[in-house]
Amino acid sequence: MALIDSLPPRPLKPQELTSLNRSEAFELVVAVENDGPARGVLFATDAWVKGVAYDDTSGWSLVETVEITDEQPRIDGLQVCETAVLSFQDDENEA
Repeated sequence: MALIDSLPPRPLKPQELTSLNRSEAFELVVAVENDGPARGVLFATDAWVKGVAYDDTSGWSLVETVEITDEQPRIDGLQVCETAVLSFQDDENEA
């Protein structure tokens, strides 16, 4: 997947998130974590939201994709993807 392939092989630094937010490719890029390097990231366009997560063994993984529609607004897609990323991270921490 192009999105995953374009990410560095490590968690994202806060300034990298800022750069992604300024790019024209995404309407919103936000870390799931409140501070430090981002190991969970939500990417949003006008058509979809994607949740990706980083773990030290397998690198970045696409965890969830939600298509944005009139019935599925972006805020709902962000919440679904955030929940999926947090669940993925919990599962990885238990392994």
